[in-house]
Amino acid sequence: MKKVRTVILGMGRMGRTRYDAMKRHGGYEVTAVCDTNPANLAGYQEKTYTDWKKCLDESEADAVMVCTFNVTIPDIVCYALDRGYAVFSEKPPGRNLSDTLRMRDACSRAQNPILKFGFNHRYHNSVIEAKALLDSKILGDVVCARGVYGKAGTPAFQSEWRNKKEISGGGIMLDQGIHMLDLMYYFMGKFTNIQSTVDQLVWKDMPTEDSAFSILRTEDGKVASLHSSAIQWRHKFSLDLICTEGFISLNGLLTSTMSYGEERITYYRKDLECRTGGLGKPVEHTMCFDTDESWDYEMKEFYDAVAEGKPIRQGTIEHAVNLMEMLEGIYK
Repeated sequence: MKKVRTVILGMGRMGRTRYDAMKRHGGYEVTAVCDTNPANLAGYQEKTYTDWKKCLDESEADAVMVCTFNVTIPDIVCYALDRGYAVFSEKPPGRNLSDTLRMRDACSRAQNPILKFGFNHRYHNSVIEAKALLDSKILGDVVCARGVYGKAGTPAFQSEWRNKKEISGGGIMLDQGIHMLDLMYYFMGKFTNIQSTVDQLVWKDMPTEDSAFSILRTEDGKVASLHSSAIQWRHKFSLDLICTEGFISLNGLLTSTMSYGEERITYYRKDLECRTGGLGKPVEHTMCFDTDESWDYEMKEFYDAVAEGKPIRQGTIEHAVNLMEMLEGIYK
């Protein structure tokens, strides 16, 4: 297996998660790790840096993992692309659409234009099954959706970096709700008509939102409602997809904390003639998952792009620009 020499910038929770996934894959050779906090570098055998630019200048590597604060993502991505690195960056793709467009420009001029963003939820097993069901057309065409992605805050929620607008760019919608928006975009297409309200309902003095409600419509008439919340108080992930001939429900999400509950997908076909059940109670099919391979699937796709020249399928710069255009519409 060809080794892809890789440096990781940002060794917080996401940097460590990516590090472990690359080790499991076996095709990556991590040559250096970097973090502004030296404590995050303790215990690593690889060469360590506290300055990302020095790390990229001195490292002889093929790829870079960008796992830093939102504010630094566009500078690092653009610099790395200009220096010939293949780049994987965590979401969001910058703080705003302007940041994302900067990265698209850098990718268009790069000699090695490999850029992937970490929209990890597309790789969850329940999402993969839902996409297969929709693509099969066994349930007809999706026409509308309802999504709720909510979590509890923390005792220091107001002071977390995610709620410092100059660093993050936005609140719960940009930090977590963007995953739900991305899944709706994945299943339904780009939303061009957006109505929303973005509020501080509990944390009144916070510069970023703790709640966002949106009604979204595609050009061909598909409709979705999205609620992103930091005041759910109990972690919740729920996405309903209503189709012309049936229904799909995704509930729960496997995470490291297991706080979103069991990950499962339930679907049923329309049965107005009561062939397999009573009216309004058709036969249901449910799949439950107790393992999360999403990080491994994601690292495999990036490896295949760098080592074997295969195309990036999920998290492309085009996906990122479309998503940030929609997000900008929600905030406006």
